[in-house]
Amino acid sequence: MKALVTGGSGFIGGHVVDRLLAEGHSVRLFKRKATAPEQFHGKNIELYQGDLEDTQSVMKAMTGADIFFHIGEIKNITRSAAEKNVALVEQIVRTLADEGVRRFIFISSITVAGIPSSVPADEDTKAAVTLRDQYTTYKRRCEEILREHMHGCEYAVIRPAPVYGLGSRYLGKMVNAMEVLGPIGLPFIGDARNMAPLIHVKDLAAAICRAGSEPAASGQTFNITDGLSHTWFDFFHEIADALGKKLRIIPLPSLLLKLVGAPLDMFSGFLGFDLDPMHYIEYFSKNLMFSNKKAKTLLNWQPDYALFDGVREMVAYYRR
Repeated sequence: MKALVTGGSGFIGGHVVDRLLAEGHSVRLFKRKATAPEQFHGKNIELYQGDLEDTQSVMKAMTGADIFFHIGEIKNITRSAAEKNVALVEQIVRTLADEGVRRFIFISSITVAGIPSSVPADEDTKAAVTLRDQYTTYKRRCEEILREHMHGCEYAVIRPAPVYGLGSRYLGKMVNAMEVLGPIGLPFIGDARNMAPLIHVKDLAAAICRAGSEPAASGQTFNITDGLSHTWFDFFHEIADALGKKLRIIPLPSLLLKLVGAPLDMFSGFLGFDLDPMHYIEYFSKNLMFSNKKAKTLLNWQPDYALFDGVREMVAYYRR
């Protein structure tokens, strides 16, 4: 299989590329710079220099590819950037069949499922609250484009839960912050005892690759989580414990945060951002759990990482 990968030098994409190579696939890496990231030196990767803002370079990169893993995106700093991401997917959908691509894998987000009306939720569970931030809106719109306008090419949608593991600069900062703030007090909405959906990056990469090869994945949307009933407190506690630190949560009342969030919501819209802070305050204070049964069944996939092992591996990596 010849795989085209956007975002392959990023946190998630890097693990997908590693997985594809380990499974013996040929990889074409779409990136802005003409040099391979250090992590891929010496590996059999074809580099294709282009820019996601240059749609023609993306279309040309498809030539000769069997599977297209669209993991990269134009950074969603403004509403106009989100609209560019949607326009890019529209153009990709119009071009895939002509270029001979057999399957398109789109990396969406679990936030598209919103706050579900019941838990554990599956891919068909109705949302009690729909999130309207610009990132989620762009992902939702792209999912709709695939369902409504894809012709002549198969597709699958992957909705990852919050991802942890090796290789994210943001998680590295979190580990550093936990080392300092854990014993002093980590601010969080409520007591952090509500259920939180999570997925280890290596388990996510495995699911993404399976979506590219499993016949049953065609036309399907998958919520990708580890399926375990852990809480935000469990996640933070495991990090603190791996660091050898105590953990103290400073509960922030959701009502107080909403008083701050209301003007933030108003002014962010005025400045060209869609943040939806009011709903996200609710999102991080609710019990959220998403079943991974569909992914296990149709992708023939099984997550390998329990929270304890995954967090310890992560902390050891960032401490180095």
